[in-house]
Amino acid sequence: MPAVLRTIADWNPVSAVTTASRQLLGNPNPSATIHTWPMQHPVLASLLWSVALIAIFVPLATTLYRRRTTD
Repeated sequence: MPAVLRTIADWNPVSAVTTASRQLLGNPNPSATIHTWPMQHPVLASLLWSVALIAIFVPLATTLYRRRTTD
């Protein structure tokens, strides 16, 4: 895999959630050999991705909803 795509895949929130699920369910984690932070700490990375996405999209959705319903 090219280096750019590998970096995107390693920092992808879906990869972090999948790796966290495998770790929490006790399945072997093949991503543990990848030396990026989200693959080494998948549960924390999943929580941080969730908080970041909520922090970005809740205000955006609220603003768009208010703008479209008040007209």
